Amino acid sequence: MTRLIEWDTLGLRVNGDRINDVVRSLRVDPIERITLHFSNGLLRVEGAVKKFISVPFTIEIAEMIASGTTVRVPVRSASAFGAIPIPKFLFSLTQGKLPRDLIRFEEPATFVISLDRFLPTFVSADIQKIWIIDGGLAVTLGRGGADMPGDLQHG
Repeated sequence: MTRLIEWDTLGLRVNGDRINDVVRSLRVDPIERITLHFSNGLLRVEGAVKKFISVPFTIEIAEMIASGTTVRVPVRSASAFGAIPIPKFLFSLTQGKLPRDLIRFEEPATFVISLDRFLPTFVSADIQKIWIIDGGLAVTLGRGGADMPGDLQHG
């Protein structure tokens, strides 16, 4: 399909503070709080889960694997109370609580995120690479394009 604007490769940065805002807005019980910290090559997720008591947790992510508009996020390590390893199968307990059109969980310990929800219908994009950088993410889009939003095309 021919688009008004087309690109072969496009580099962007995604602001970590804004990603935190989105993640907080999607928080589900039993998660009490969650914060993402972006540093060169490492995404550290810190938060707390409320069961009988509040249990602090830390998850470390060292890579994100992109294809089309899907991003696979393997968990490198996870711990509770700062040192106790969390068995990776426990992540599957979140499966029924997450928005299905946005995120799902695959064994052994990988979150799979669909970015279609965040893309306007008049934009097509192919995510090729995501790097974790200080303060957010660097993203390389492959071939894609955009048109005018629907209400502006015919006005």
